[in-house]
Amino acid sequence: MKTPLNYTGNKSRLVEEFKRYFPQKVGVFVDLFCGGGTVGLSIDAQKVILIDNNENVIELLKHLTRSRFETILERLENIIEYYGLSYSAKYGYSRYREGIIKGDNNGLKKANESGFYKLRDSYNSMQDKYSEDALDILYLLVVYGFNNDMRFNSDGEFNLPVGKTDLNNNNLKKLVSYIERTGVIDYDFICADFREKKVKDILMSADFIYADPPYLVGHAVYNENGNWTGIHEQELLSLLEELDKAGKKFALSNVLEKIGEENHILKNWRLFKRNDLHIFDINYHYRSASYNKINRNSKEREVLITNYV
Repeated sequence: MKTPLNYTGNKSRLVEEFKRYFPQKVGVFVDLFCGGGTVGLSIDAQKVILIDNNENVIELLKHLTRSRFETILERLENIIEYYGLSYSAKYGYSRYREGIIKGDNNGLKKANESGFYKLRDSYNSMQDKYSEDALDILYLLVVYGFNNDMRFNSDGEFNLPVGKTDLNNNNLKKLVSYIERTGVIDYDFICADFREKKVKDILMSADFIYADPPYLVGHAVYNENGNWTGIHEQELLSLLEELDKAGKKFALSNVLEKIGEENHILKNWRLFKRNDLHIFDINYHYRSASYNKINRNSKEREVLITNYV
């Protein structure tokens, strides 16, 4: 299942490969650092618990599960019309490309520039950012924003510029898939830091944990302000050691090497050097992602690490 949020580093292209290494039958599956929720919502388990400390992401994902597709689409269409945004899923792409110079690769940027910034100003002026109206607008800001990403400044204002795409057929398919999937599985979204006691309690009662933390090496947008440091990395590895001692199965996604950097903390982790810790190289590289523009052909080693056969 592809998430309706194009969250940086989402694993939609890797889920099928991961399934080769995940347990076949899972009771309670925890997707730690769930981001857009792609992995957790794509796994067959009796219950899925998705945890992330980004409240905006968690609240938006929860919001998109509360309405039927037809209901939320009607609300979105009203916003699109009010702000004069393009809507290629309904009217086609060519309708908005007239007059654009041949060879221009900015997509629908020019068609949406004015309406997008008005939409962004409306969102940033709202007092209740988790109301139905605000979350509808936030979803559209992600869809129409640069690289379909989600970013806020220190004052909590959405600050991405306008992007090249709009509410197209691909985005609608992902939204339908997400709403249908969350309608048939047992799941919980939880906003919390991995170091909180309630998270540890959840992990200790789970049957399998998948952890996809921010990567310490590289140039990801989500970590451009140093929100994930070596201290966080060490704290997470200590938590995984506790889970291992408790007999809990886990899988950890991470990058060992990228653009001349090495994750020395992970490589020196005592469990990493154990014979019964398994390391699988992941074949897919995010060559189209915005945070990997520099030296795309440089050596990169992304891995999945498990503490079980």
